[in-house]
Amino acid sequence: MIYTALLAPHESPNSSLEIKRALLTYEKVVIIDPSDRDLIPETSLVSVLMGLPVFGMSMGAVRPMGKSIDYDERFDRVLDGAHEAVKQGLIEVRSTYQPRQHKTITIGSVELGGYPIDPSNVFWIYRSMASDQSFLTSAVQDRASIRDLLSQPEKISLSGSGDNGINDIPELPLIEGFQESTIIARSRLAAFIKYAGYCEAKEIVPVFTSNVYGGIAKQLLSNASSVLRIADEDGELIRAGRVLELCHEEFIDDAALEKLSIRDVIKLRTSAWGRQAKSREALFSSVFMLAHEKSSSSSFEDNARELISSYKKDSEDLLLERRNIRFQVKCDLGKTVLGAMGAEGVLSQLESPFVGVFETLLAGGVWALDRTKEYIPQIRQLKLQEKRMKSGAAFGMHNFYTHPRLMKIKK
Repeated sequence: MIYTALLAPHESPNSSLEIKRALLTYEKVVIIDPSDRDLIPETSLVSVLMGLPVFGMSMGAVRPMGKSIDYDERFDRVLDGAHEAVKQGLIEVRSTYQPRQHKTITIGSVELGGYPIDPSNVFWIYRSMASDQSFLTSAVQDRASIRDLLSQPEKISLSGSGDNGINDIPELPLIEGFQESTIIARSRLAAFIKYAGYCEAKEIVPVFTSNVYGGIAKQLLSNASSVLRIADEDGELIRAGRVLELCHEEFIDDAALEKLSIRDVIKLRTSAWGRQAKSREALFSSVFMLAHEKSSSSSFEDNARELISSYKKDSEDLLLERRNIRFQVKCDLGKTVLGAMGAEGVLSQLESPFVGVFETLLAGGVWALDRTKEYIPQIRQLKLQEKRMKSGAAFGMHNFYTHPRLMKIKK
């Protein structure tokens, strides 16, 4: 299958270029409605803090995600430009939940408006990651662009009740040495957690732009990988971690893509495109299965490279069809996913040796940070839960479609 993808929102609307890139890879593209801006439904925070979903009451926004000036107007212009794809059902504007229009108190249940993930999991993972200086700084690595955003604080630096102190738990910390960017970092961490979780629940692919979310993803996967070394009695989880050795990148000349209309992009979604997408899916599925086999590292590499060679042959027709936009595919072992994420482009499809995105978020965003508890039993339990990965967030992480010159690809 060719998956549905969700373009993770950030402070600026997803650009027409981002949409075109996604349409060249995925069957359908989901864009988040501009009104969808909070970490969890505000009616759920009290029940989350109580630990029981029996009382719903709004305490205001939990962790709102700031938007740049004229966000809504620019969003509408981009969508108007993609009208042909919207009309054909290739683009869908969606909200993760429908907030209540009237502020009411509910007893015995909590109105979540269709929010498909556990608000408690989302909130406490957010609190853990937003309490860690490494995660905070990873979210605001491009300081020049961050300072531009800070010029409009009334839109960007929004307060949230979920950041406050909770009983004996202190309020969330500021970023050391760059305190003014703290709210932006918190909002990006919140968005990363929420939309990755939503995508897993809906079995769709999250697409994260690297200049906004790449640092967070790299920190998360690095932490999750280090957790594998704990309680790995027979090396099974370390073997599973070999999936991170596969680097997959696709490139398009952005300048050439900018000149194409949405209608031109749709015409590039040919049968060769469909065959290449299925082949790519089969490659990652096969490499995942190989990584779990009790074989030597050299045997894994030999078998994986054979699969890669077959995949590259399956990509030849698509390379020929897209030669005018300088389409290129790079796929190999050795240059790990973690090492590849520094490139400008689009990061998508979280890859982890763990079962799914919440296991990855727990391992990299909670267990790796909490030195006061022992998580060996939970890590061992993951061995019993492993299953063949299919659609959803935990399928792979790749770089898609950046300018070839930035990657120093030979012409």
